[in-house]
Amino acid sequence: MQAKELKCKIAGMGAWGSYFDSWDALQQLLSGASLPDTKNKGPKPTIIPANERRRAPLPVRLAVESSWQATQSASLDPCTLTCVFASGLGDTDLTDYMCRTLASEHKELSPTKFHNSVHNAPAGYWTISTGTMSAANSVAGYEESVSLTLVEAIIQCVTEHKPMLVTFYDAPVADVLRPILSNQESFAFSLVIVPDDAETDGIEITAQVNVTNQQTWPALNSDSDYITAMYNANPSAKVLCLAELITTSNGNTSVVMPLSQCTSVTFTRT
Repeated sequence: MQAKELKCKIAGMGAWGSYFDSWDALQQLLSGASLPDTKNKGPKPTIIPANERRRAPLPVRLAVESSWQATQSASLDPCTLTCVFASGLGDTDLTDYMCRTLASEHKELSPTKFHNSVHNAPAGYWTISTGTMSAANSVAGYEESVSLTLVEAIIQCVTEHKPMLVTFYDAPVADVLRPILSNQESFAFSLVIVPDDAETDGIEITAQVNVTNQQTWPALNSDSDYITAMYNANPSAKVLCLAELITTSNGNTSVVMPLSQCTSVTFTRT
């Protein structure tokens, strides 16, 4: 059983990670380029006012930086874009801080850290910094965060006939959680998608939800240990299989992602 095909175009992309600070730099790594000698310390998105940027935690800065890059790449005003943000793990450092504080004798929480701890904090920073009045959803689906969010965004793009900003981000997990969550890399990736009949140029993509028992993510073509490890451990980096699809010419025209226990979603480059 298959659902109706959903068609859209990818008009812009942005990316940020420990060894890349743009979509172009990530593409080079996906194509086999060597890693830079040093890691990036962390993004400093200029769209966030300086005072707020100093207080913004790493997941917020990751999400806002890649989002800004994508909108600039698409040459679209952020105010015109409805948004969907996704993180598989959320801000684990702030979660650890809050749990430790509430379990201690002195339970007073930092107001700034408390307001940054909510899952939609990156979406809030983005919409406030850009003045966006459109809706902004925040999704959490752990290992399936990427596929769930892409379906959510494409459905909105097609049914409401409007451009969408889609952003995935996850930061290294707090030390206390590393025995059960292995991610140690920063990663953010953003897409601007537009209706398939929009005048904006873009890469045409078709999505189709299928009833299937597939529960594993496809292997990457990249032979980079860094890319492979990040893909396996960072929930948001699962979008790299789509990134490979839209940038490489290895003969593959589609990729299948697990969506739930009994469904998957196929993305085809048309």
